[in-house]
Amino acid sequence: MSSNSWKYDKTVKLERLRHRDAERIALRYEYDNELNGLCKGMGAKFSSTHCCWYVDNNPANLKKIFKVFRGRAWIDQTSFFKPGPKKAESIVKRETLPKSLDETGAKEVKQFRSYLQAGGKADSTVSSYTNCIEVFLTFYKGRATSDLTMREVNTFLSDEVYSKAKSKSTHLQYVAALKHFFRAIHSRKIDVEKLVYPKRGLTLPRVIAKEKIAEMIKRTRNIKHRALMSVQYSMGLRVGELVTIELKNIDWERRTMIVHGKGFKSRSIFMSPALVPLLRTYIEQYQPDEYLFEGQKGGPYTGASANEAIKSAARRAGVKAKVHSHMLRHSYATHLLESGVDLRYIQELLGHQSSKTTEIYTFVSKKKLGDIVSPFDDLGL
Repeated sequence: MSSNSWKYDKTVKLERLRHRDAERIALRYEYDNELNGLCKGMGAKFSSTHCCWYVDNNPANLKKIFKVFRGRAWIDQTSFFKPGPKKAESIVKRETLPKSLDETGAKEVKQFRSYLQAGGKADSTVSSYTNCIEVFLTFYKGRATSDLTMREVNTFLSDEVYSKAKSKSTHLQYVAALKHFFRAIHSRKIDVEKLVYPKRGLTLPRVIAKEKIAEMIKRTRNIKHRALMSVQYSMGLRVGELVTIELKNIDWERRTMIVHGKGFKSRSIFMSPALVPLLRTYIEQYQPDEYLFEGQKGGPYTGASANEAIKSAARRAGVKAKVHSHMLRHSYATHLLESGVDLRYIQELLGHQSSKTTEIYTFVSKKKLGDIVSPFDDLGL
């Protein structure tokens, strides 16, 4: 650093940055409102991923930086003009990143899987999180995990997730997996609380009209599939909740079912009166042993099989949209809302932990949960 730097109380460090598939100039400094204002004034943008302001890397912007900060802060250009180590081909140029772990990486993944299982994570969560970490360790193959820094974790998220235009849900999954992973191995260089979840866009759930749902059920001759769709729609269940309903948790007299939701949280849901005859007929024919819906070899029916049955029913009913089982849950909630049911009750029926998941605003209602009429009753089956 130049001997003139002592004249300034503030320092702005320039670095080369690859962001959004383009070369940038990163401006790093300790948080300061004045410097923030200068960055905004010169047209710089802020990157939450890299935690810094940046501009396009070109001579004009470099000249502008020195002009804007003259007399306000010392510009540390040591890292910017220092030649860095030769890098391997950018991961962004590859279509996929085949997972390839060395012995150390495989051991860490095994430990991570045990950590998740010990914490009671669902099998699907364990599988998806370990897959994310396998990709991460492949990205930095040959590097000791304990040597990785926060900046390198953010580089992975930028290059492997953001630059490849992966969905927000996938991005969220990677961040969640990395947070759990670094908690598990106790890395002191990574502050997991600084890993920021990407903001979700406002994506409206896709809904199937009541008339089409009625057609889907009526055109399904397989009574097991018919009962399965009827239960999911009439109660707004997640597919994981649907296939793990236990016979012992059905109270026929009170017309309730206890279902096991996310995070091992259970809730009781009222059965539609119109559903009871169908379920009794189905149980009489199939004689399930432990679960309401079971596979051919016993045990709970798989979510994939349930999803395929619903897709087939949609095709028979002439539903042109791409259908999946969760759309029955979305439809249930939407149809309840359209019929005037208070959002706070819908939140409870769906098993949402936060009201924000259901809707931002709620309105006052005097309805009781036991008085709520399932939209299944309106299908006329």
